[in-house]
This record gives sequence, C-alpha cells and structure tokens, in this order.
Amino acid sequence: MITLDIVFKSSSYGMIKYNEIHEDLSMILSLFLVGNSSLLFSFYERNLHLYNVTTQDFILNRCVFVNSEWVLPWAETIPHWDELNTPPKIIWFSVTKKEDILQAIKIDHLFRCVVIEQGKDFQQHSNVLFHEEYYSTGDEDYDYYLGFTNKHDFLNKTLPKIKENFNVSIS
Repeated sequence: MITLDIVFKSSSYGMIKYNEIHEDLSMILSLFLVGNSSLLFSFYERNLHLYNVTTQDFILNRCVFVNSEWVLPWAETIPHWDELNTPPKIIWFSVTKKEDILQAIKIDHLFRCVVIEQGKDFQQHSNVLFHEEYYSTGDEDYDYYLGFTNKHDFLNKTLPKIKENFNVSIS
C-alpha cells in the first residue's frame, strides 16, 4: 500500500506528498468529494485556443463559472494581465468521475481546483486544492504535493477516507 506524507504548513492549510502516478492523484482528489460536491478545475480562458477541439469541448461542456477569482492562500504572482490591472478570466469546469479528473490533470498537471457543492455560489467552495512539484535531489527527481486550504474539512471529511485507502504519515 502506498504511503502518503501529510504536512500541515500553517493553521489553515497543508500538503500531501505522494508519488507521481496520476491514478493515485485522481483517487486522492476524489476522496475530497462529499455528497453532491464536485471539483471545479481552473483554466485560463485566454489559453483555450492553444488546445485541440476535443480538449476545448471537454472544458467548455463542463464550465460552471467564469470569473477572475484568485483562490490560493498567497498573493497572485501571475505576471501578465489581459487588460491594465484586470486579472485574466478563469474558466472553472466541473469533474466528478475519476476518468474526468484524470483528463483535467492531463490538461494542467500543476492545477488548482475547488471543492463545491452543486448549486452553490463560487465563493461558497469548501476547499481549494493545488498541485505542486519540487526538485528533491540534483538528479531531476521531483517530490509531488497536493495542497489543501481547509484543514478542518480535511481532518474531518477527507483524512478518514484517505486512511482507508493509503498508509498515512502525519507531521
């Protein structure tokens, strides 16, 4: 059984270190879903034309919101803007099935997404999830992390399900 290392970075967010296997990441993400919630992955609207029609359709057919909301727990660092002092438009598209989660990861492996109950306003998302990778050694090995911003929800709703499917180390 795979071991996940869980590290709490502050009082509000934490990181799950895992091996880079997209199927494992897809399963971990699906464990954040509760009841009638879904994952809304972000995609910059201005980049849509860079993808093939199949990918465009995948995103647009699942579009739930378009906004410019920055959801990560640190300041935005994107150096480019669509217009002067205007953040870029973000398409938030919904996925709930593991195969669709895998497809969303393939579109952008350094993704960010939110967990939201169906029918709720965007600002009512319950957790923000984001993917990061870091060099672990000098030989191009990476450490992979899935971050989450709602420690309370993670501890009460997600961690018990993770423990059923993975070995867990918490620090």
